[in-house]
Amino acid sequence: MANFNPNFNIIILFCIFLIVNACNKTSPKLIVENKTTIELLDEKNNLTVNNKYPSEKVLKKKLNITESTVPTKINDNNVIFEFKNERMLQGIDKKKPKKNQKTNKALTAVFKMFKQNLSSGSTNLNLNNNETLRSIDYSNKSFNTENFVNYKNILVFLPFTGSYSNFALKIRKSLDMTILRSSSKNVQIIYFDTGIKNYELNLEHLLENVDPHLIIGPFTRESLLKIKPFVISKSIPMFTFSNDIALIEKNIWSFGFSPEEQVDSVFSCALKNGNKKFGLIVPNNLYGNIILERSIGLINKENNYFEKLQLSNKQLNNKPKLFSILKKFLNYKEKTNLDHTKFDAIFIGGGKEFVLEIAPLLAFYDVDSRQVQILGTEKFNIDDIKNEPSLEKAWFPMISNNNIEDLKLIWNDAWNDEYDYFRNVGFDAGLIGINYLNQEKNINDFLKGVKSFINGFIFNSNGFVKKPISVMQIEKLGKLKNIKLCNNLN
Repeated sequence: MANFNPNFNIIILFCIFLIVNACNKTSPKLIVENKTTIELLDEKNNLTVNNKYPSEKVLKKKLNITESTVPTKINDNNVIFEFKNERMLQGIDKKKPKKNQKTNKALTAVFKMFKQNLSSGSTNLNLNNNETLRSIDYSNKSFNTENFVNYKNILVFLPFTGSYSNFALKIRKSLDMTILRSSSKNVQIIYFDTGIKNYELNLEHLLENVDPHLIIGPFTRESLLKIKPFVISKSIPMFTFSNDIALIEKNIWSFGFSPEEQVDSVFSCALKNGNKKFGLIVPNNLYGNIILERSIGLINKENNYFEKLQLSNKQLNNKPKLFSILKKFLNYKEKTNLDHTKFDAIFIGGGKEFVLEIAPLLAFYDVDSRQVQILGTEKFNIDDIKNEPSLEKAWFPMISNNNIEDLKLIWNDAWNDEYDYFRNVGFDAGLIGINYLNQEKNINDFLKGVKSFINGFIFNSNGFVKKPISVMQIEKLGKLKNIKLCNNLN
């Protein structure tokens, strides 16, 4: 057996002790390096660390955090996912107050009209309201009268089916907006579709069951002829959108922009501008006859010169024939660089297709719209016509509006779609109607001195509605310019 020397064992133990002791001295070196780093940063960036707060201030129990709510392990993926959601939610919360603030501001401005008749302020208005209006399907021949008890009913006649359904939807949205979260809890709107066949068979039964306090609509002349006798017999006030002023009388007001009103404004403007030689080009139909007769009446008052041209669909579709007719009417000479001299103003009546068919041909036959004043109706107020180069500097009438920006703001927030004149008149009709039903005056006393909020309509007891009409000039890129010379001519 091998013998171990005790002295040798002592030497081995002593060496082990030195090695262990040397290893234990590395930790203080790391702590010193950390301190040095912190001091260096403090010196360079002038950062100060406040260590005056006692450690007990940051104990978990002081922060109301229990051990049970703190997970022992954290998944990095979960942290990133939750953080992204927080960012998204912050974005929504940040934008929402701005949107509500702007909307409420516009609502407050809009409902200044008839302020004395409103029983609640804008704080009660909510465009995001989930309540639905009472609407009834009258395609069935049975009516539930319980729906109308204790309500002041507004009966609305609009063509929700058929070729005019697009206009009906625009007006309905405006009417819905006027009653949406208004203070009129006792007022309801009932819609009736005049686009269905033989709807007039239900009119008498409908009026008896609904017992409307006000009628809004209808949209077309044909519907007004059918509904008007029932309205007159029951003395129900009516705001119609028909533009046939021949059907207007006491208790029936028209919100439509009639052809006569359009012709009066644009020709009065041209006469005031000094135009004396007029060429009148209109379609050979009822509409063309109305605007032609009105135009001639105005021109003859001033003893000015005019010639008229009525074109049928057959003539419009026969291009060689149409070219020949226009050349003769315009006294066109086939020579270069000749200015047109026969007329100093040419009126183009008719719809979009008619106008876009005639206008380029006038330019081809030397009628420069910058030299010869082109006149039109409110049908010029569409993009296709406003962007037609041959109609630059043309004039057409348009109903002015006062608070359109406020309504546009509300409209975009609620519906987010195209905005036009029918939304204006729908909103005005609904707002006036609701406020009329919120007071005890009869309709004629109520309308005295009233001016509609958006369009500024003024109402007479004989059914006439005075409209603020402006004459607009088409500029480049379809922009419009107000002809100030012709403001307030009507």
